This record gives sequence, C-alpha cells and structure tokens, in this order.
Amino acid sequence: MGVAGSSMLARFVSHRPAHPRLAWLGVAVTGLAAVALGTVVWRRARPRRRRRLQQVGTVAQLWIFPIKSCKGVAVSEAECTNMGLRSGHLRDRFWLVIKEDGHMVTARQEPRLVLVSVTYEDDRLILRAPGMDQLVLPSKLPSSNILHDCRIFGLDIKGRDCGDEAAQWFTNYLKREAFRLVQFEKNMKGRPSRKLFPNSVQNYQDTWDEILIGNTEMKKVLACPRCVLTTVDPDTGVIDRKEPLETLKSYRLCDPSEQKIYKSSPLFGIYYSVERTGSLKVGDPVYRMLLPVSDPTVVYRGDRLCPCAEQDQETFPSVACYDQGNLVQDSVYIPAFQ
Repeated sequence: MGVAGSSMLARFVSHRPAHPRLAWLGVAVTGLAAVALGTVVWRRARPRRRRRLQQVGTVAQLWIFPIKSCKGVAVSEAECTNMGLRSGHLRDRFWLVIKEDGHMVTARQEPRLVLVSVTYEDDRLILRAPGMDQLVLPSKLPSSNILHDCRIFGLDIKGRDCGDEAAQWFTNYLKREAFRLVQFEKNMKGRPSRKLFPNSVQNYQDTWDEILIGNTEMKKVLACPRCVLTTVDPDTGVIDRKEPLETLKSYRLCDPSEQKIYKSSPLFGIYYSVERTGSLKVGDPVYRMLLPVSDPTVVYRGDRLCPCAEQDQETFPSVACYDQGNLVQDSVYIPAFQ
C-alpha cells in the first residue's frame, strides 16, 4: 500500500456515513506496518441468512511480514485476528524502522530494507542482511523500554523501542542516518483501517466483493492504488521508480468517475475488511460469496447470471446450473455466518 492508498483509506473511513448495524472498531492489524502499525476493523455479526459460495481459487501461500518493508516468513496456516495475521507469537508487521524524530522508514526511502530477511525461532526474531552479522530480537520486549511517538502516513501512534543494539544494527546497515526499531503492542492504539489483504494477484478479483477463506469472512472496501514501492527489486534492493507502474497504468487505471478517489494511480489488489475473524491455511479454497438465497430462480453461470428452472432450495441445498445437458457451474448454498 502506498502513501496515496493509505491516505485515501484513512479519508474513506473517517468520512464513512454511520450505519446502525455496524460497529467499527479501530484495532491494531498489521502492526507497525503499511497500515501504520496497522489495524483492522471488524463488524458485528450479521443476521442469519443463506449465502451461496462459488470457489474462485485456492490458497497457494501464506506470508507474515514481521518488519515493515523487510522480507516475509512463509507459514502453512495463520489466524486472521482483529490485529491481523498471527502464527503462534509471530505477528504481521508489528515492527517498524523509524528515524530519530519518529517518522517511519520504508523501502520507499531505503529500498535496501527489502534485503533484510527474518526467521522466527524459539520466540525470537533473527535478522540477517548482506554484510551484517545476524541480529537476534526477543518477540516480547521489557516494559521498561521507552515508548516512541511514531508518525505513519500522517497519523500518530506509539511504538516500544527495541534497544540500542537493534538501532545500531539498522544504522550500520543503511549507512545514511541514525535509525531505531520499534515494536507495536496489542494494547496500543493503532490507526483505524479497513485493509487486510492488499496483494491480490489476478484482475478478476476486482469483482470479489465478499470472500470466504477457511472460516474467515471478508468484505471489499476499495481497490488498492499501487505506489513506487512496487518498483523496488526484492532481489537487489534497487528502486527503478518506473516499472511495473508504467505498464500497470496502460491497462489498470480506474474508471473516470472514480478519479477523485484513485487519481492517476494504477489499481492492483483489493482492501478487504474483516467481517468474521477465523483461521486460514495453505490449500484452503477461496470462495466468492454471492447473493443470498432469496430468489430461487437465480443461478450463476460462471460470473454471469443464467436462467434456470426454479428449484426448491430448501429441498435441494445444492443446486447446479446446466446448459444443454452439460454441467456449467455448481451453486452451493450454506447457512450464513452469524
């Protein structure tokens, strides 16, 4: 997520009209992250209703990025909590590099951050970078460590200092000015955000308004405008500032009616809010959640509605659409989540 996307999302949330059925809570999500020591919001349980699921994919990989702009850690399963992805004590983007004045530092300013690898062993983070000895950090810091006022995408948050050794490690590695590493804690106030998964990988996902992975339910908020961070080569730490942005702009710009929201940024990926927390794992089906089963004549053919004979959906909980005798699309009905 870029500066434009973060600012836009913050405006979207702050100006969102009140809804009597929604109770939005700003809670830390991806920690000290692209979302500003990140946070996500969830919605109270919806009334019971029947939804239809259309499988649109399968989870191939799951990654947790403990430190903003550094390499991720592959996991086989994770909890999708009200504070973002968690695997054991490993949490997504709960650490952030800052300047001494508290302003965040990302690969936009220091592209070599993408070369810092992170492994997790025995409740410790082990950091490695080219030309550097490894740095070992505890996953939980002493409460005696000082708190810093941090500035992320124009918002103020708190972060606990990780100590002088970590500060000197990043200062020596980046070789530009003095830096410090801070950690977000779950009792700290984060920024209100509705982002969870920024990195969708295929453009047909633009139409996935509500999805279900494992027992985690998510709802589309906005498309994700891409920023200059996408031009950092993760293998070399060199920033190009052109590609893939220039190519994306040739075919992934917003509709003219949405230019006030997205401006000239190309769109690739989706911001989702967490409607129901849960768990997910590699191999889980990804379901697109379709219309409630209030109209028994509605059956889908791929992404399109197709006319089929009326069917008693109470008698037939699984309905299939046929075209000239050939099965076109299974339509599975399930009780809605509360």
